[in-house]
Amino acid sequence: MQNHVETLAIAWAEHDGLESWMLAAPDARPLSQATLQDIVSDYLASHDPFPDGMSVEVARQGGSGWEPAVIIERPGTDEWTVEYDDGTQAWRDHSELRPRR
Repeated sequence: MQNHVETLAIAWAEHDGLESWMLAAPDARPLSQATLQDIVSDYLASHDPFPDGMSVEVARQGGSGWEPAVIIERPGTDEWTVEYDDGTQAWRDHSELRPRR
């Protein structure tokens, strides 16, 4: 029987491509940090969860919330150029981005 947290995680995973892809992989848990990074790198090499022009939210430095931006380009496997509302640009990895709600 699933607990409430597992139920929420599965519901979220159904709408998050990376998480869905990881859940579909063979069960190798617990995963080491190196293994998890390899899985994420493999996924990102063949998927683009943040295409150019997509509206996203970017984690603020220090983890104090999220702010809106737009994806400008993807210069690397785990690197996206974002542009904030004031026109400034920055480079962020997948852990600092999420689709705008």
